[in-house]
Amino acid sequence: MVRVAAVLVSVLVAASPADAQPQTTTPALPAPVRDTPTAGRGTSTVRGRVVDAVTGRGLPRVEIRIGGANLGTEPRTTFTDATGRYELGGLPAGLVTVVAVKPNYVRSSWGEERPEGPGKRVTLTDAQRLDAIDFKLQRSGVIVGRIVDEVGEPVTDAGVHAMRYQFIQGARRLMPSGRVAQTNDLGEFRLYGLSPGQYYVSAILRSNTFGITETSDQTAYAPTFYPGTGNLADAHKLAVAPGQTISGINLTLLPIQTATVTGRVVDSDGRPSTTNMIMVSQRTGSAVLNMMPYPVTSEGTFTLHGLTPGDYVIRAQSGGNLVASMDVTVNGSDVNDLVLIASKPSTIRGRVVFTDSATSAPPPRPAALEMGAVREWAIGQPMRSAAKIAEDGTFEISLTSGHVVLRVAPVGGTPGPAGVPGWRLNRVMLNDVDVADTGIDIASNASIDNVVVEMTNRVSEVTGSVTDADGKPVRECYVIAFAQDSVHWTVQTRHLAVVRPAADDLFHLRLLPGDYYVVAFADVETNAWTDPDFLALAKDVATKVSVADSQKQIVNVTLSPAPVY
Repeated sequence: MVRVAAVLVSVLVAASPADAQPQTTTPALPAPVRDTPTAGRGTSTVRGRVVDAVTGRGLPRVEIRIGGANLGTEPRTTFTDATGRYELGGLPAGLVTVVAVKPNYVRSSWGEERPEGPGKRVTLTDAQRLDAIDFKLQRSGVIVGRIVDEVGEPVTDAGVHAMRYQFIQGARRLMPSGRVAQTNDLGEFRLYGLSPGQYYVSAILRSNTFGITETSDQTAYAPTFYPGTGNLADAHKLAVAPGQTISGINLTLLPIQTATVTGRVVDSDGRPSTTNMIMVSQRTGSAVLNMMPYPVTSEGTFTLHGLTPGDYVIRAQSGGNLVASMDVTVNGSDVNDLVLIASKPSTIRGRVVFTDSATSAPPPRPAALEMGAVREWAIGQPMRSAAKIAEDGTFEISLTSGHVVLRVAPVGGTPGPAGVPGWRLNRVMLNDVDVADTGIDIASNASIDNVVVEMTNRVSEVTGSVTDADGKPVRECYVIAFAQDSVHWTVQTRHLAVVRPAADDLFHLRLLPGDYYVVAFADVETNAWTDPDFLALAKDVATKVSVADSQKQIVNVTLSPAPVY
């Protein structure tokens, strides 16, 4: 029997910092490293010690990251010495966060109330020497088990993933998390380095000859969730606590019938395309199975063997550029004579303009802007197509068909409460309609002209404080402002701001003119505010506010519990 499947690959989700670092063994340990960048220099120092939460021994080589608005976009970093001690000097006054990261330990923010919580910020004054910013790191979780086939034989080289729900591109999606494990000769696997949380375990078997080698045996194995089901609704969740090892997670792969898919790629005149490869992607729930590229003959034909049942996107590419795409459903029967019609990329053309400046400083050079067409969730397609901007402000974007929004990278950074405002996107006008949040539908081989991208540095601001139920000020919280009109509840919306109160306990939200909800939560999962379902619940405990162009409003809000759903 030929065992065939695909490899689970995380899309749009990178491994956590702790997961991304390889394990190394080095006999000699360095003294603490003191970062000395020239930008944001100061006279304050933070010191502390990091120990194992169970044994109490000092942990060497723990990366300490200190960040804050006063430090710019990049945190200062150092490493603990052989006894677990660290010291980082040259820090400017202001509010900073201190984070400790070490492979196979749970990432920790100083002052956090739950594992991997937001933590508390530390107030630094000039020339201060702040001691005892200490950490007790907990070991990360582990899941171990065994994979067998339908007759109980161990399955070797199966890929095993721990999958969890995360906020990705505006929705809760089930995504692979952390490292992928591979079964050994006994069918055993070990998933380690897991953050605390609830996971599904998924096993997948891949053949190196997938899609290429013809075989009379069309039996393969479906992606299988613990305890042995292909249906996510029937899968069991595993709650992993810090330092916990969950064993005995054994499952049997499900045999299924595979199919062969054949087709050809032609140009708009029906002639064989010069496409040089076919890419196949399959979505399983909210995850994506990415396959290897497969060749196309000189006659433009292709044959894919061993596809398991599921929904696929078959893409024809030439020189790395997408030229044709088709959605295909495989249900166990062969699919023959598909025709992918290659087309030239579509084009968006327009110009960049600037509103009257709020300062005496002139606007930036248009050619210095970074602009692109962004897709919110696109299987097998680039998430961003860059614009070519000329000195006179005219631009052109070459891209494939689909729904996109135009976005421009902020110019001048994010200013502080008393800072000079930077330039940002104000509107995207197409046929006298602002499509900045609703986006643009791009047809195949289409040309859309006269798009006007308007930039502004005019500031509308909402300022206020957050208090608890007893009327006491709250600094360690998140203040979220989002549009009252749900049409703006999109991933790339301009009508969203998330801040934490400053050292004076006041928050400062810089917004485009409009009607908003403002709400404060002590703890909220990162990027939850991009999910419309989250916002629909958050608005019920929010305060309404309207702000006009260049207007400043004062709004005080009460801390609310974060929505649970």
